[in-house]
Amino acid sequence: MYLNDVKLMGEVGKDVPLKILANNGAVLDFTLVTTENFKNRNGEMTTRKEAHHVAAFNNVAKNVAPEGKLLAGTKVLVEGFLRSHEVNGYLLTEVSARRIQTLTA
Repeated sequence: MYLNDVKLMGEVGKDVPLKILANNGAVLDFTLVTTENFKNRNGEMTTRKEAHHVAAFNNVAKNVAPEGKLLAGTKVLVEGFLRSHEVNGYLLTEVSARRIQTLTA
């Protein structure tokens, strides 16, 4: 049995416009920043931020950006799966979103 399932909660890194395609499809590519707080070996509190590339398509993209863009700092929960492809000779791993939910503070 195999499993490829990802859940991430974080903030959108920068404003992202919704791209509408010729066939009325939609694409939303954005960076999701997650933050982890933990104690290091010396017992000091440390913060680590990770950036994750997220791709959302069609209704998933349209539903999270109904005004045509997704704003920086928006807190979201992303559910999806990992997908890898080559870009300019580099292997890029991204989260392909099945569902994105905007969270309130």
